[in-house]
Amino acid sequence: MYFSKISIRGIGQVPKNKPLLFLANHQNALLDALLVATHSPKKIYFLTRSDVFRNPILKMFFNYLQMIPIYRIRDGKEALKYNEAIFQRCSKLLQRGEAILIFPEGNHSLKRKVRPLSKGFTRFLFAALDDNPQLDVRLVPIGINYKKAAAFPDKVTVCYGTDIQLLNYYDKDAIIDSVNSLKRVVHQELTTLTTHIDDEKEYDDIVSYLKVNGIDFLDPEVANKMVSSYDLNSKPVDLEGNRWSKVYGVGKVLFNIINLPIFLIWTKVIRPKVGELEFLSTVRFMVFLLFYPIFYLLLALILTYVLSYTWALFVLVVHMMLNLIWVKLLAPVFSK
Repeated sequence: MYFSKISIRGIGQVPKNKPLLFLANHQNALLDALLVATHSPKKIYFLTRSDVFRNPILKMFFNYLQMIPIYRIRDGKEALKYNEAIFQRCSKLLQRGEAILIFPEGNHSLKRKVRPLSKGFTRFLFAALDDNPQLDVRLVPIGINYKKAAAFPDKVTVCYGTDIQLLNYYDKDAIIDSVNSLKRVVHQELTTLTTHIDDEKEYDDIVSYLKVNGIDFLDPEVANKMVSSYDLNSKPVDLEGNRWSKVYGVGKVLFNIINLPIFLIWTKVIRPKVGELEFLSTVRFMVFLLFYPIFYLLLALILTYVLSYTWALFVLVVHMMLNLIWVKLLAPVFSK
């Protein structure tokens, strides 16, 4: 109900009877993990930044969700020692044939670019091979592609790449070379599964060029071809302006009116407190997830008291249908 459309590509080629390490690009905070979790052929354990585990109650909840804390240098040098136990746990999970998801960039950014990868994921992979040299771990790169990550409603494509056999990149007598070659091949695969603009200096101009030319960011193959063809003399294609922009504006206003309580909570109370744009969609999603059930429950109680059960049910169904029609059908068309 949050996304207009979620497209999944390549999931059929994911090995079904192998220990798996999913490696995804990271743009949109928690939504990245949720998209993989809800569209995965296997139940997943998630390596997650350790600072979200500080609250004892949340820690129990996150453990229930199979989330595992990973410690970074920003957590303090002393905290890094805890990673040894985490790596051993991940090693045991892989030896049991489980699946783990990690975001090897180590941070998130809305930029359409695969950033340099951390070597952390190689450590528990190689630890697993030290314990079991014949363990056939498969690495599955995943490219997550948003049309406009901070917007609502949005579209997204999750692209599963061809699996990489870990044993082909591990040499016990040349660990540094093994780490570098594994990072290199994963990075290369990720750059084909999502839009990758490597030129920092021309980044903004290239993004503008792609947008003006109407590129589909949901199709990384097409987008990357356009990126590779860009040069300083590139000229945008003259596209017709969006004839539906006024219709979209009216539709959005009506959507906000029929969802006024949640709209006010979001815009007046919560949205101003979101510091990083990368967290915007995640926080919005969680607000909707929390407040819409409460909103519909209160609306049902009020309507039942004022009208009747039949009319209350009718109004609730119509309200839900109007929301779905806007999110799934009208907003994607009129916002083009």
